Amino acid sequence: AKAKGRMYSSLEKYARSGMGLEKACDSLLQQPKLGRVERRIYEGILSGISQGRSIGDSLGRASGEITALEEEVVSAAEEGGMLEKGFGHLAEYFRRLDRTRRRILKGLTYPIVLVHLAIPATTLASTAFQSFSPDGLAQGPGFGAAFAEMGKNLLIAYVIIALLFVLVRMLVRSARKSVAIDAFLNGLPLIGGARKAMAMERFSQVFAIFLLAGKKMSDALRGAGEASGSGLVRSGSRKGEQIVASGEPLSSALYSASLAFPNDFARGMDAAEEAGQLDRELAEWGQFYSESARESMEQIAEWTPKLFYWGILLFVAALIIRAGLAYRDMIQNFINAGV
Repeated sequence: AKAKGRMYSSLEKYARSGMGLEKACDSLLQQPKLGRVERRIYEGILSGISQGRSIGDSLGRASGEITALEEEVVSAAEEGGMLEKGFGHLAEYFRRLDRTRRRILKGLTYPIVLVHLAIPATTLASTAFQSFSPDGLAQGPGFGAAFAEMGKNLLIAYVIIALLFVLVRMLVRSARKSVAIDAFLNGLPLIGGARKAMAMERFSQVFAIFLLAGKKMSDALRGAGEASGSGLVRSGSRKGEQIVASGEPLSSALYSASLAFPNDFARGMDAAEEAGQLDRELAEWGQFYSESARESMEQIAEWTPKLFYWGILLFVAALIIRAGLAYRDMIQNFINAGV
């Protein structure tokens, strides 16, 4: 995320200056200590442009590190003739993502240390208690088995975290086109608010780009929906495109997709359409959703470590209870033996 934020910020500067993207990529390739992935992306863009492809298509083919969302945002901005706005949006998106991840990782330091201390300590304690016997003879699994059990517990923790990470990535990717999955993710605490705000931020900004470029309302609605990264907004935009193309006002299209477009947004756009102030209204909504997304990401960064910490505490508590039961059994054996 940090590298992509820097990359799109550089591309935005060149696009804003009016310099061609070929010259921009040539210049960026000359920078020292350029990352391998970043180099592949610039070279892929140059290769695609030389073959006559669009910038968005060239970017999408440049590297496996480029997501479909990035390609769609750049393609929409390119079609609207405001490539710098597309690059600027992606730069801010990845900077925001990088800040959130760094805060989460910083907050996870203590619970990660805790689980790596608690698992060995409680496992070895359980084994030690089980190995004591009133007659002084060793019993129980032994410390070799204890170390194996300790490794198994750590592996279980790693597997659970890895599975959660893979599941989240799969759901996020599928939500770009699936209405059901997108609606499910939007209903989750913390995550849902951030996803809806970012989707509407992209929709508002890309819609404004198309309108300023003089595109038809139906084309602007479709393009903004594709670039939103939301299955709900994408589906609502496609439905709205047909409504607008049939001669109905934009407000009718927005009201018809109430699950995709918030009522406040639809009402604001309705009034702006009547007053001929759509470009200004979209700019204000874009700013509003940008601030909402930033606040939601800050909440995610604050609460994710806390939730992870409580999960770790429950796991550690179970291990401590297990060690306590082993200690109880040891004491009971000594009592029964009359020691």
